[in-house]
Amino acid sequence: MNHLQKLGLASLFFLLLGLASGAVTRLTPGWTPQTAVVVALVCYAIGLVFALMAFMQSRRGQSLNGPTKFLARAPLALVAIVILIFFLRAMTGL
Repeated sequence: MNHLQKLGLASLFFLLLGLASGAVTRLTPGWTPQTAVVVALVCYAIGLVFALMAFMQSRRGQSLNGPTKFLARAPLALVAIVILIFFLRAMTGL
């Protein structure tokens, strides 16, 4: 595995960890909803930083194979799609 694949996988891991930490609030004793939100936001921030780093390093003009391109660029694309969905839902009032 090269460094771009590792960065992409780390980004996906932290994004999914943020999603999971927000979903298991009822299952973890001692966690308040505020704790779950803070943990989720920290995981999302770390995942976004890794996604931006992987995306910017994948654009340097080097020839990359398919899985490396996918793992380096997919996390940022997923974040952009989720933001677009939230924006459209807010604009339509749903």
